[in-house]
Amino acid sequence: MKECTDCSIRSKAVNTLSKDEFKFHSENCAELVLEAGETIFKEGQLSSHIAYLKSGLAKINKKGITGSNQILKIVQPSRYIGLQAILSNKVHQYSASVIENSTVCYVDARSFRELIKRNANFAHELILHMCEDEISYFDRFVNVHQKQINGKIADTLLFFSTKVVGSDKFTIPLTRTELGALVCSTRESVIRSLRELSNSGIIKVSGKNFEICKKELLLSISNKG
Repeated sequence: MKECTDCSIRSKAVNTLSKDEFKFHSENCAELVLEAGETIFKEGQLSSHIAYLKSGLAKINKKGITGSNQILKIVQPSRYIGLQAILSNKVHQYSASVIENSTVCYVDARSFRELIKRNANFAHELILHMCEDEISYFDRFVNVHQKQINGKIADTLLFFSTKVVGSDKFTIPLTRTELGALVCSTRESVIRSLRELSNSGIIKVSGKNFEICKKELLLSISNKG
């Protein structure tokens, strides 16, 4: 485990802490390396810690009334996971797991709440963090419920290309079933949509590896829904 003082990707909230507050935070924080598929925390579990994703990718999912998991969002590095539980509820309302090898920092919930009380700037940064997440989720919620399957798949491909990897060649570390859960559709619909986009020459697909060949067309499909 690296010391917090050596960490180059500390959150904006942590950067507001005084020297003594930072020492208090460091004493109540532990870094853990998780392999793809490992759980950060489970839905229904007591929220004893908050998680901070230092590297890798994670997914947030919640069980529906049928027992199947709905993927709510993909989490990128430098984001907190589980803030809602420690601020408003003692139980996690969703599950979180990594979808590729990742580094996660766990912070004791009591000490985290103490820092919120002590430092207004720390609390302010966390509020901004939660607002950004909420606005992003609102946009995604509307898109997955109003767009057709090709529009939803286009959104997902562009998200991984532009926001996650920064390249037109990328890997999506999700199965076709998980992609379906992410875009509120079925595995079969996802496979059919990817085949149509591939046959049109808009993308190339090989398993979990993708290449966007005609980005303007894919953007047009995304915009039209």
